[in-house]
Amino acid sequence: MIYFKRIKNFLNRRNLPNNRDHRSRLINSKFTNMSTTTSPTTCQPPQRTPKFYAKDRTNYTILCPQMAPIHFAISWQVFHNNGYDVVVLPEVDRDAIEKGLRYVNNDACYPAIVVVGQLIQALKSGKYDLDRTALLISQTCGGCRSTNYATFLKTAVLKAGFGNIPIVPFNVNLSAKPNAEGVVMTLDMVQQLVLAFMLGDLLMRLSNHCRPYEKNHGETDRLVEQWVERLRPVIARSKLRTVGKIAPDIVEAFEAIDLINENSRPKVGIVGEILLKYHEAANNHLVRIVEREGGEAVVPDILDFALYCLTSDWHRTPYSKVPLASTIRSTLIVWMVEHYRNKIQRLLAKSQRFTPSSDIRHLVKKAESIVSTCNQTGEGWLLAADMVEMIESGIPNIICVQPFGCLPNHITGKGLVKELRHRYAESNITPIDFDPGTTEVNQLNRIKLMMAVAGRNHARSEMGEHG
Repeated sequence: MIYFKRIKNFLNRRNLPNNRDHRSRLINSKFTNMSTTTSPTTCQPPQRTPKFYAKDRTNYTILCPQMAPIHFAISWQVFHNNGYDVVVLPEVDRDAIEKGLRYVNNDACYPAIVVVGQLIQALKSGKYDLDRTALLISQTCGGCRSTNYATFLKTAVLKAGFGNIPIVPFNVNLSAKPNAEGVVMTLDMVQQLVLAFMLGDLLMRLSNHCRPYEKNHGETDRLVEQWVERLRPVIARSKLRTVGKIAPDIVEAFEAIDLINENSRPKVGIVGEILLKYHEAANNHLVRIVEREGGEAVVPDILDFALYCLTSDWHRTPYSKVPLASTIRSTLIVWMVEHYRNKIQRLLAKSQRFTPSSDIRHLVKKAESIVSTCNQTGEGWLLAADMVEMIESGIPNIICVQPFGCLPNHITGKGLVKELRHRYAESNITPIDFDPGTTEVNQLNRIKLMMAVAGRNHARSEMGEHG
């Protein structure tokens, strides 16, 4: 009783009523004020970029990021002849990488930063009509982050204020419907693209062998440019079976180059993440650095990566439910590609100057000895197969390029070095990280150290052969 009296006296001194209705009015007014000052947030639908349909091909310029200069310089003509105005962007510079860092999440891998930065730079350049421009981006549909490149790019264009730009994920869409979304491919286009990459691999292999020993400086690069210009119109109206007619002329042209002290340099294999292997600006012109340091660069074929992706059904079948139709389809495609590529391999095997590459089944056997072929992330078993094949073919010096943000590639790359060194004592493997914050000086120092060891080992082998 004393307690309640004290409360009553306190309220009386404050001249405030103590009835229940007043207290309820105070509470209600408090919540009313809260509702007016902070309105509840509403769930906004996510922003979307416009869709690109095949029927719109004549109205749009489609920008394609660079990856492999020789291959892309040949293959863009295939799209152009089928009504797609595809523009392959030129080399990546530092400004493009800065734009990639600005618009891509900082936990993304270096290739994602390079690709997105180059496309955003092109949109900001003022060279293209932004109401009639689309962006082409590849998707691997696997465990790699390149599956998410389209999402990275979509987020970047929205953040940069280009919400009206369609994003076109590239995949083999054989639909003939006029309202089909994306780039619609015909069977002839697929054959022409495979032919373009097959001959691009051939030009890359031949030029990498000839350039370090050429008598007339620049002759090899000029010959590559001549053949790229010559092949564009030919490939756009050809099919895979014509490879047997085109390839002999290419090999004959490169065999005619005058070389000095051929095969006197140590061969250096370049393996690793696909974009860094072939993108000259992304890997800081690694092939030229190897040549400048006294070596001969050997780079695997791009078609090996395509066939590696197609053979995934073979290895997943014992452990997961893979549709039989999918396995049969991928097997037939692999057989067809290897059937025509073998014409090039037989041609190179007869040459006194050049060496052929291995088919995909041979590479699978090389990988099985060291890793499971179910490992299909971060270049998967292909990275192991490339390194084993190179070492056993007399190329013990290997540079493994990997983006700093790609954990799978570090596992499948660096994770194999110890075992390979244990199995092959002559192996000289150097993993090199590529990242926007990594200085070229650090990369160059590691390459120089590797090349010094390669030079000593090559000199010893030469002395041993000559007694």
